[in-house]
Amino acid sequence: PPSQTSGGIQGVKNSLLDLGGLSRQLTEKDARDDLAYLKLRETPLVLIVHESVSNISNITAEEINAIYQGEITNWQDLGGPDERIVLFDLAEDENEKQVLRRAYLGDDLKITPDAIVFAEDDELIETAAITPFSMAAVPLEDELIASQVNILSIDGVDPSAYALVSGKYVMSLPLGFVFNKTPSAETQDFVAFVTSAEGQSILAESPAE
Repeated sequence: PPSQTSGGIQGVKNSLLDLGGLSRQLTEKDARDDLAYLKLRETPLVLIVHESVSNISNITAEEINAIYQGEITNWQDLGGPDERIVLFDLAEDENEKQVLRRAYLGDDLKITPDAIVFAEDDELIETAAITPFSMAAVPLEDELIASQVNILSIDGVDPSAYALVSGKYVMSLPLGFVFNKTPSAETQDFVAFVTSAEGQSILAESPAE
């Protein structure tokens, strides 16, 4: 199935959607297809672990690399429980995976074959929330706060709004909408509201925490 971003773009191209959600900016090819883009905000890409992973609240860049390439396979090696790490991953063409590679993994790191790969981040989040001893990189969403997962700091830095803006936290995704360059009146009204002082104030009240 298409990712949320590719599905949003195709939906607008095929006139099935007035607005499509994107977790990246438009490419030159997208722009040539008479599409416009409105960036709303940046949101952190966070590393989550199931609440069963006790005694671990921080992870280092070196440990991230070691887990993803299969050098560390047990939480006990990081001071956690004596249980195997269940690593959930996203396909290489997903924006989240590309952000993770740019920040920590690099282009050439070979992912452990034990990683369980998902095509959609929504499905990954749902599975991670109910799978003991699991770990995954996902966009920060309100739903995570109420789920059975913990958000890790990385090298001692929490994914706060300040850390994101200051550049101390290095993983983020641009969230925005794609729409036709000749939008409907309703779409024009929405864009006008989002870019207004009131709309910007509402967005500012939903910081990355």
